[in-house]
Amino acid sequence: MTAGAHDAGGGFGRSAGANLARGIGVIVIAIAIGLLLMNRGLGERVAAEAPEETTTTTVAEDNLVTDGDDAATDDTADDAADTESVTTTAPPAAARPAAEVTVLVLNGTNGLKGVAGRGSEVMTTAGYATAEPKNADIDGASVILYTEGYEADARAIATAFGVDPDAVVQAFDPATSPIADTQSANVIVRIGNDGVILV
Repeated sequence: MTAGAHDAGGGFGRSAGANLARGIGVIVIAIAIGLLLMNRGLGERVAAEAPEETTTTTVAEDNLVTDGDDAATDDTADDAADTESVTTTAPPAAARPAAEVTVLVLNGTNGLKGVAGRGSEVMTTAGYATAEPKNADIDGASVILYTEGYEADARAIATAFGVDPDAVVQAFDPATSPIADTQSANVIVRIGNDGVILV
């Protein structure tokens, strides 16, 4: 085989050109793979280096709490529960059975007759023990006075007369008693001329 015969077929030129094309193709593929791997590796590195998302809690205006979502909530109730002092008072004593309470009814109307007697009948009907009804030594507004420990009973008596207890019930004070002889009554009812207690 001679050199001229080989060249005339162009086999060497074709072989070199094909190898060159293959080489370029391999290089292009290698570069593409390299770029892909670098991009992927770089992405993972960036993700690894990126700080994790954190949630922060801050207190603003003493009562607003914000979190990472920028949502604000009112924390006033919690603050109040933490700082509020609790004051407790003993509940008032319950009213006794009516038969255990002695009631003195006084006529304080300065002129109307039979008022104390009718008031005593109301108390008797309600089951209370009654002292002898009298005219008050001092006339004046309707009032229901209680001796120590009988406030709940006085309030129940006001209700029996159909009156708001807060309007008429007071503690008994001997210095301002509407009668000198209380007959040892636990509760004294003065029916006054103001029309608050009607019988």
